[in-house]
Order: sequence, then structure tokens, then C-alpha cells
Amino acid sequence: MITLETLCLNLPQVSSAEIEIWIRNQWVKPETKEGHYCFHEIDEARIRLILELRDHLGVTEDAMPLVLQLIDQLYTTRRQMRYLCEIIATDHYPDSRQKLRRMMDEIIITTDIKS
Repeated sequence: MITLETLCLNLPQVSSAEIEIWIRNQWVKPETKEGHYCFHEIDEARIRLILELRDHLGVTEDAMPLVLQLIDQLYTTRRQMRYLCEIIATDHYPDSRQKLRRMMDEIIITTDIKS
């Protein structure tokens, strides 16, 4: 974990005031210990993402919450899909595999009918 000061040294293109605004807006959620922010690697990566979106992709402050929410949803879906693939690929959950296969077959059949 690193402090706000160290984070600002690592990322000179952003000020501590900006980061505090992002924390208030809940774009970044660092740990708080003894009244000070403690940033994990994931927090620093999130700030780098915000900077990339703002500085290189032109995402405005008004649009940022929506963009971050969509990115979070995408990553959640990716984690869920990885977990689902693990279940399908193993024999640890035979009942789940059968249910999933039936559901996938129904989805494929429904999609074919609509096409």
C-alpha cells in the first residue's frame, strides 16, 4: 500500500486535490487508516485508467461515472464467464454442467429460430 503523497509522485500528471475529488465521487475507493488514504495497486491502476480516459480518450467529468460503471460491469462479466467456463470444464459440478448445457442448448435453439 502507498500513501496519497507517494501516489502523486508516481503519477505527476494528477494532483492530490483531483484524487480527493475522485474519491468523493467514488471513482476510486482507497482504504482509510488513521485518517489517511492507503492505496493498493488496483487503486493506482484505476487512477491510471481514469487519466487515460480523460487525457487520451476525451471522456468528460460528466460522462466518467457512466464509463467507469460500464467498464466495471464488463470486468464483472468477464470474471463470471471465467468461473462459468471453469465449472463447465471440470467434473466437480456434474449437475451444474448438465443444467448449463441444457440452458445453452435452449439459447442456441431460440437464437436459431429468431434468425
